[in-house]
Amino acid sequence: MDSHHRARLLTVMEAEGWDALVATTPENVFYTTGFRSMAHAMFRGLEEYGVFTRAGTGLVIPFIDATGVAADGVTVDRLACYGTFYFNYADDPGDVGRRVREITAAPAASPVDALARVLGDLGVRGGRLGVDEGYLFPAAWEKVRDRVDPAAIAPAYQAFRAARMVKSPEEVRRLERAARIAEDGMAAVLAMLKPGVTEREAARAFEAEVLAKGAEPFFTVITMGERAALADVYPADRALQPGDMIRFDLGCVLDGYRSDIARTAVLGQPSDKLARYYGAIREGERQAIAAMKPGVPVSRIFEVGVRATRESGLPHYQRNHVGHGIGLEPYDPPTLNASTAMPLEPGMVFCVETPYYEHGWGGVQVEDAVEITAAGVRMLTRSSQELQVLG
Repeated sequence: MDSHHRARLLTVMEAEGWDALVATTPENVFYTTGFRSMAHAMFRGLEEYGVFTRAGTGLVIPFIDATGVAADGVTVDRLACYGTFYFNYADDPGDVGRRVREITAAPAASPVDALARVLGDLGVRGGRLGVDEGYLFPAAWEKVRDRVDPAAIAPAYQAFRAARMVKSPEEVRRLERAARIAEDGMAAVLAMLKPGVTEREAARAFEAEVLAKGAEPFFTVITMGERAALADVYPADRALQPGDMIRFDLGCVLDGYRSDIARTAVLGQPSDKLARYYGAIREGERQAIAAMKPGVPVSRIFEVGVRATRESGLPHYQRNHVGHGIGLEPYDPPTLNASTAMPLEPGMVFCVETPYYEHGWGGVQVEDAVEITAAGVRMLTRSSQELQVLG
């Protein structure tokens, strides 16, 4: 198991007095065991468990995922599968086929039976468990609770999120690479924009570049003209016209780790209002980032970002946060808001943003990925944060 992940999970487990942590969401199972399941990501409520204990790790999978575990060389201390599926074998099944046969030799009848087997093998069957409730339907939670012991089980989704707040150097490397790929995708779009290009066509160009670089599209918001005021909407057939602003808010996934960046462009010379409003949000983001260093409360970053935006040309600016952590989930904690007093720590990675949306006019946004270091902050994104003037 990754040594950084082990230390982080052990810290939260000890703080709660638990004997084991049981992951259920795709992100937390991956963090605990190193296994990413396509089926688990696709089918909401599919039961898959990653188990972390002082003695070792365990993994519970549906029968179909035996192929992924075998092909990816996933290694845990205890492994159990459940259910049925049908694979066919040639005379020689090969290394993967032989490993699949081993994994599926004695499948459990149900997910909770497989989980009980793994917990018993790891010596924590009668212990206190923190169970990630994030991917369990109520009926599944009740089955786990009844099988284990209602008095010995507690929700643990937030505990996993707390463990994941501080990233290892390898996690930061993946986050940085994901951010750079998203920037490359955005550059490809900027190079092809001209009158008549639609939001859908621009989104396809971004996603094609992301795929070509070995990542997966995560979300793609490219809005034009008055539609730039619409937050988090799918691309439409709105075609670019001279004078239009273009708001980008997009990202990708690389080896499970995500990016989320934003920029604003305009086709032709910007209006005074666009230049002024963009300058204000750009200064808000800049000052928020400049204030980030270990020990500074999250709420302080929010205060700096909002105040700087207002003082730089948007006196009516309002915002509920100026950024968020990022990692295996698009919003890892903490969120940079007014109510969070948590101090920043080295190894945290944030997407810092000060967007502005005005219906009937448009919207402007700039968002960058940064790592908190012992010395302050390091930018993971590299492209210009200035308003991009096209044509």
